[in-house]
Amino acid sequence: MISYIKERRKKILLKAEELGFKQILVTGVENIYYFTGFWGGGYLLLTQDGTRLFTGLLEKNRASENSFDTEVVCTPLGETVFSLLKQYVSGKLLVDEVPFTVKERLEKNLNVSLAVEPKIFYGLRRIKDEYEVSLLKEASKRVDMLYELSTKIIREGLSEREVASRIVGEAIGLGLDTPYVNTDFTPIIVASGPNSSFPHAQVSDRMLRHGDAVKLDFFFRYKGYVSDETRTFVLGRASSEFKHVYESVLLAQEEGVRAMAAGVKTGEVDSICRKLIGERGYGEYFIHGTGHGVGLEVHEPPTLSVNQSELLELGNVVTVEPGVYIPKRFGVRIEDTVYVGERVECLTNFTKELIEL
Repeated sequence: MISYIKERRKKILLKAEELGFKQILVTGVENIYYFTGFWGGGYLLLTQDGTRLFTGLLEKNRASENSFDTEVVCTPLGETVFSLLKQYVSGKLLVDEVPFTVKERLEKNLNVSLAVEPKIFYGLRRIKDEYEVSLLKEASKRVDMLYELSTKIIREGLSEREVASRIVGEAIGLGLDTPYVNTDFTPIIVASGPNSSFPHAQVSDRMLRHGDAVKLDFFFRYKGYVSDETRTFVLGRASSEFKHVYESVLLAQEEGVRAMAAGVKTGEVDSICRKLIGERGYGEYFIHGTGHGVGLEVHEPPTLSVNQSELLELGNVVTVEPGVYIPKRFGVRIEDTVYVGERVECLTNFTKELIEL
């Protein structure tokens, strides 16, 4: 891993130098991990002279143990991080992403000028290296295993909450973690019956019933990296209408995956999925974008949505997840995490055949 981390530092420092910056201040947890191997809070200073991580006593030992080729500078009790950081910075710094109020406080306490440029960091992170791809593959393999276990958990008479709790327990047993991020929806979706018509359904106390659509969306983390996968089942026999909707979503999803390649516009993939679902009579019920990048965060660039003109690049890992959501009745989404390499590869591989439980 250390060779990949060194290469990432080299790339970001070169980009910063091109823009006229000699120092980079990293504040985001994901970015700190990306450049050090340590997942935790603090301030990371990248320069040609070395890498320093400023953190408190609470994280000192873990940061020292988990970070690679990084000097850990610990803030003593009773002192602020600014008093130490101020000794190492000057002039203007490139910073990843901070709220305006935090930017003001940093500039005032450090007596520096900060240029907030999150796109530069996301631009680097969206091109996954071999090590990252290997972790995403392993994450996806374990999420596939979780879906197999889920088919044995789901049954009539259990609540969504009971199903979710058992699935989370199995996930932890498989070596997966929840994506510990601030988000407006939960890291696991168990949505049954009419609740499945909500794209970002919250787990509820609703009891699963015969005939329900059961939509499961998992985005668990393995060694920092997220795999995102959705499957929709039926509890009992599927109606002819449900089968038609399911076949429509599956056709669109598979065509979307086939359309992907380096150089293809992300909006074109969305358009292909949207056109096929529209032709089958469900266009008004496809109410979100077709996909998004995944990696250290559940949602990263690029975005596969309407009118998006950015191009897929070699090394991108994105989701393809069209869906149809008929209000108060049911919803169907099928999602895979997909790697855009010399050939396009679905990293998630649990069966997409309709399963009647």
